[in-house]
Amino acid sequence: MQRHDNECTDMMLSRGALKLYPCSADDRSTARCRLPESCLDGNILVNGWVQIVTEAEVLYCRAWRFATQCLAKGLVAQADRSVRRPSTAAERELLSGLPEDTCLIQQIPDPLSPGTAISFKVSVQTGSLEVDELGFKYDSASDATKRQAVRGMLLGLVVSEGCIVGGEGAGRCLRVEIVRVEPPQTLVLVTEATHLRFVSGKPAEIYGGVHLGDEDATAAITDSMQSLSLSPETHQKPLPNLPGLEKAYRGLHEIVTYRLLYPDMIEKLGVDPPKGVLLHGPPGVGKTLLVTTIARVCQANLVTIHGPEIFGSYLGESEERLRAKFMEAQSKSEDGRTSSILFIDELDALSPRRDSARSHENRVVAQLLTLMDGMVSRGRLVVIGATNRPNAIDPALRRPGRFDREVAIDVPTEQARLAILTSLTSNMPLSDDVDLSRLATATNGYVGADLSALCREAALDAVRRSTNDPSFNVVPFASFQKALASIGGPSTQRGAGVSVERVKWDDVGGLDSVKLRLRQAVEWPLLYRKTYKRLGLKPPRGVLLYGPPGCSKTTLVKVIAATSGATFLSLNGAALYSPFVGDSEQAIRTTFQRARSGAPSIIFFDEVDAIVGKRGLGGGEDKGDTVQARVLSTLLNEMDGVESAKDVLIVGATNRPDMIDAALMRPGRFDRVLYVLPPDRQARREILQIYTRSMALATDVDLDYLSGSLTERYTGADLKAVCREAAMEALRGMREADFVTREHFMAALDVVKPTLSTEMLVQYAIFAKRFGTGVLDNPA
Repeated sequence: MQRHDNECTDMMLSRGALKLYPCSADDRSTARCRLPESCLDGNILVNGWVQIVTEAEVLYCRAWRFATQCLAKGLVAQADRSVRRPSTAAERELLSGLPEDTCLIQQIPDPLSPGTAISFKVSVQTGSLEVDELGFKYDSASDATKRQAVRGMLLGLVVSEGCIVGGEGAGRCLRVEIVRVEPPQTLVLVTEATHLRFVSGKPAEIYGGVHLGDEDATAAITDSMQSLSLSPETHQKPLPNLPGLEKAYRGLHEIVTYRLLYPDMIEKLGVDPPKGVLLHGPPGVGKTLLVTTIARVCQANLVTIHGPEIFGSYLGESEERLRAKFMEAQSKSEDGRTSSILFIDELDALSPRRDSARSHENRVVAQLLTLMDGMVSRGRLVVIGATNRPNAIDPALRRPGRFDREVAIDVPTEQARLAILTSLTSNMPLSDDVDLSRLATATNGYVGADLSALCREAALDAVRRSTNDPSFNVVPFASFQKALASIGGPSTQRGAGVSVERVKWDDVGGLDSVKLRLRQAVEWPLLYRKTYKRLGLKPPRGVLLYGPPGCSKTTLVKVIAATSGATFLSLNGAALYSPFVGDSEQAIRTTFQRARSGAPSIIFFDEVDAIVGKRGLGGGEDKGDTVQARVLSTLLNEMDGVESAKDVLIVGATNRPDMIDAALMRPGRFDRVLYVLPPDRQARREILQIYTRSMALATDVDLDYLSGSLTERYTGADLKAVCREAAMEALRGMREADFVTREHFMAALDVVKPTLSTEMLVQYAIFAKRFGTGVLDNPA
């Protein structure tokens, strides 16, 4: 056996043969071969063209050295199969007697003749390889685009008649078959001057000044116009892992790839594709991640401007920096093969409204407008701006020709949050008790950055646990719960949300019918979405609670906030009204915008009559120009706009429903008007039981007796005060008191008097007849 191997080696040495292996991954599609030093020390020049003869085919490659010395000293070669043709009988005869997989290396003499014309056929391997390599569907592209793709493959290669360039065997989606070369029957070098001809193809192809007929031109233009609507199945790459950003990704990907896919047809039709895209959404929602992913997927050059970094200290320095960035992005797209993306992050800092900006900021805005207007029409440069304050940007930028498109990225829905959590925890060892669906429900209003912080905090908590218990090597659900508490809520609502105490429905005594109506308005639309949709039901947009002071209106709203899992926002007159013109209306708009972004949301207007009273009651004027009138107008507009924002509920509370403007009381604004009536005897019994359940009561305390005529006309707040005063009486009598007795309660009743009077009850009975109670007689 050893003797046979030695004989084969001697034969290969004597005839200049090498053992041929496939090329490495780095050399694929490069038309490059790696040869040992023994070959390169002779007549074969490094980077020179060689012909590699094998039993099945002949390869044309450029000669290179091996990267590793161990291979450079052997009798082996590696070659890429990008350019090949079938071997002839005479060439196969040269290999007779040599071992299998052996090749012969022959130097192709210089200088090579440049090809004047090449005729070829093209076949396409469709699928993901086609989109990944070309960036477009070959069959849907224009003729010039097809020719450009083929020229890009052939340029600088050596070919002859019968050669195959590319194809699946070479890891390329296009397979080009060389039918004829000129000069004929020679090896030619493909140059920029080489004329390329399809030997067969569609009538739509244009060569040598031969143009389409009218009928063919109309059909080609119609087909191309239809193909301008990109669909994920035909033109887009497989969607990257961007949970919650799929819609925005598709819209942005389409805009960026228009120029790359259809440059010739866009030129032919006179279409000017979008030059700019404005991305806006809350902080942390994934705007920057989306742009960097788009650039990577589309293989586009990315030039980034961070708004504040442009500003310089010298006159004209800011404008110069901005021009330099645009020139850099423009130069990177001039090769004609790739697009460039100029990404302006924090656009509002770079181009604020000129009516409120300083002089140097106005100059930068003017320069930016000039640069965007001066961008090369139908070029390959796309400007993408990102901001979380779109209304702070100068309006001149938000018109066609500058930022033509606007893509809004909203706070992720529950389904999107589940997908984000699944992605973030994919490499995290989770305990069996971790319920990501439950986490997604509990993280209403959280953006991607918040969820990332949540998972990080949970993992750090698990690390701390593992230091005490080395066998602890998973992340339990308790760590996520602890992380939820430590993060402090979604970042989009910080500074606006209201911290509410954890109150349950059982903490409100009586009011069973009111509680049922509230649960129907708040919880049912979230729990029974499919039923609502099937029955054509729309959830109420507003609920107004009215009743005497101290009857648990605000407590009911606290229960809603604590149990619904919705984002809870609150407004009152003291926080709303400002001495500056327009601030109050802006506060209303900002609150509603936060509610829409964090839906499902509840906006609570406490003492709504003080915020938006009847028009005409402010100083005797009825001209609609008072602050309260402007606030009311803004509120009415925003409430009408809630229809387009799902899962946003407005809850108002008032003691004086007669003082609220009639425009708010119609269906479509406050759909439900609920009378929170004073507690009856049974309700007072339940309220006393709630407030005394943590008290040590003496055996002589009879709650049934206390809830009778003794507490007639007492509200829930009054009864709470009675219980607190009774405990204080016990403390005053004995510092180490063990019980609260009946005597203490009787003393407390002497101190705490009922809030309600007979006149008030009569007045609220009139209100109930006028506005209705909105409650069921039998809530069961």
